[in-house]
Amino acid sequence: MLGAGKKACLSGDELVTAVIRSPHGLNGFVKVESTSGEVAHIEVLSSVFLRFNRDNSEVFEYSIEKTGGSPSSFLLKFAGINNPEDARRLTGAEVLVPRDKACPLNEGEFYVGDLCQCVLVYDGSPAGRIVGVTEGGGGDLLEVELPEGRTCLVPFKDAFIGDIDLGGRTVRLLHRWILE
Repeated sequence: MLGAGKKACLSGDELVTAVIRSPHGLNGFVKVESTSGEVAHIEVLSSVFLRFNRDNSEVFEYSIEKTGGSPSSFLLKFAGINNPEDARRLTGAEVLVPRDKACPLNEGEFYVGDLCQCVLVYDGSPAGRIVGVTEGGGGDLLEVELPEGRTCLVPFKDAFIGDIDLGGRTVRLLHRWILE
């Protein structure tokens, strides 16, 4: 177990809301980067789940003692993490929260976790599976795993992406050539 977190089981409907970047100061604070750029939803939480390895389903619940800073330099203080050495062990952990505690979405926004459960469809046929979303210079890019195992990036823009059906878990691709 790392620090004062207790091993926890997730319901499966949690979302990554932030990533712990580094220790901050002498009292066990950590600097976190919000995945949405918003922190108001984190400021009101009493606890969160930390996942230290994306490929591992093992998570730990940590109680939040204090929050502070600005969205660009947001700080968390967890119960039982009281010095820079303990805080350093949390570096790189993903901060997960239940869906109902995540940053609210605006019109036309989607949670990355929801998009990553979708199949990219062109002309009614599966063209690939969305496995991630990454930031590019001109906006977000969908990471698409093609049937032959190769991965490519598709701009998440109206010029390339059509209807998004989260219920049916499909995202419509408008131009097949972008996968070549």
